[in-house]
Amino acid sequence: MSRGVILQAPEPLSQLLSDNDLSLADWYGEPLDARQAEYWVRQLLASSARTRLRFRDRLAELVARYWSGRDAEMSYYSLLAIAQNDIERALLELCYGQLLLARKRQPARKHLDAGFALAAHLWPADDYFRVMKRHQALAVLPLSTKTAAPSGLEALLKEACVIDRLTGTARHHDHAEGEHCDTLD
Repeated sequence: MSRGVILQAPEPLSQLLSDNDLSLADWYGEPLDARQAEYWVRQLLASSARTRLRFRDRLAELVARYWSGRDAEMSYYSLLAIAQNDIERALLELCYGQLLLARKRQPARKHLDAGFALAAHLWPADDYFRVMKRHQALAVLPLSTKTAAPSGLEALLKEACVIDRLTGTARHHDHAEGEHCDTLD
């Protein structure tokens, strides 16, 4: 892949690097190509040498580090130490939990639960229930200390739905006959 092809940041990096408001209800764990992620790690490190990065820029660096295969755990702890309020802490916990969940790694649920607890009073009702339903649906996914192939949110929700139905724990009363359960809304 040539440099010209990867100059524009892919989602979710472009969302984190923008000046637009970030939503605590959005999904920031979509997988990135490792080479593209490495490019953005280097770009963000070069920027941090010239200017102080915002929290959200450092969070984008964490995301890029994770997908590039670099050590993201140390970046997580560094960001945890500098987070200035519940919004930043919630964003960090939710984002890191989503990254771990995208590769079905422990302790994804611990981070998602911590982020949910921090953000619960900050969300409007529709975001609260959307994230709550998403977390409930994804809770059936088996997690491991070993890294699985990366999956985006849609694939994770579909897998969770299948597992839910196969194990008989599905909330069948929530779904009409023939209705798909791979979406939350």
